[in-house]
Amino acid sequence: MTGGGEVSERATPRGRLLLTLQETDEQIAHLETEIAALEAALSGDPELERLREAERAAEAERQGAEERCRGVERELSGVRQRARSLERRLYDGSVHNPQDLLGMQRDLAALKPRLDDLEASLLECMEASESAETAVAVTRSAVAMREVERGSQEPPRREYLAVARTSIGELRVMRAASAAAALPGDVRIYERVAAHRRPAVVHLEGDSCGGCHLPLGIREANQARSGDGLVQCSNCDRVVVR
Repeated sequence: MTGGGEVSERATPRGRLLLTLQETDEQIAHLETEIAALEAALSGDPELERLREAERAAEAERQGAEERCRGVERELSGVRQRARSLERRLYDGSVHNPQDLLGMQRDLAALKPRLDDLEASLLECMEASESAETAVAVTRSAVAMREVERGSQEPPRREYLAVARTSIGELRVMRAASAAAALPGDVRIYERVAAHRRPAVVHLEGDSCGGCHLPLGIREANQARSGDGLVQCSNCDRVVVR
């Protein structure tokens, strides 16, 4: 079908004007994506936050291991003190009652397995604490390296961001000029199609639409080749130009 009933005496074919408008829109969209990515990179760094979280987790694990070690050490110290006290009383002659002596021997014998368990637990805690300390050092180093890398990237990012913002401003001025050069009805057609299909303006491929690849009517194909009027594909609604 042929879109728009307005007649233009412009030298540039109407479809070509919309193609230029589309190319400018694509450049603007590309720059908008780059600007958004640069702004996001400058405002935060997910990888750095991940590394910092890993460092915090490693530090929490280290502190927890150290606290567990201190708890085991306190308990072990108490049990050792109890065992030494029993041994001293058993052998210093201060206790004479045989039943009391037998009870003390039983208590001392019962403490020895507990001592073995606590010593094994303390060794495990110390190993866990050393492992956590190593993890803290590794994650802290990774954070420092990422911070250095991020610091080195920031100046060029800010510089490119400034250039991109200037460029997108210039492109928006060009976009306004391109839209003004086309017929208002043609711009409305382009914007309506572009809201649903990208690209909205395509080239003629043989006798077919370059968007949906279905053949145009003979009249529409010839009109697209000649640039006479605005040609739209009857199947996908795209604007077709030579």
